Amino acid sequence: MVSRQLYDKTAQKRPVNLTLNSDLVAKAREAGLNLSALAEGRIVQELERLRDQEWKQLLTDEAAAHDAYLIEYGCMADLLREETEDRADDAD
Repeated sequence: MVSRQLYDKTAQKRPVNLTLNSDLVAKAREAGLNLSALAEGRIVQELERLRDQEWKQLLTDEAAAHDAYLIEYGCMADLLREETEDRADDAD
């Protein structure tokens, strides 16, 4: 599967406001964690999860449509097999 880039990694960064638990922020800073990088990474993970979920739903929908088509019209291989058998019977 060809994967399209989820977002422009070269886009300019911009400041945003987040509301986080103050104790959590203090402990993260004490641990030397980069909150911006952590938040960005987690957002990317969630966007990937949503994209994968949408892709799986699309495949499910398309498979159901294909199954419905086969039920209504049959399979091309079956039609060809029947045609070949009919021709063989006619030749006998």
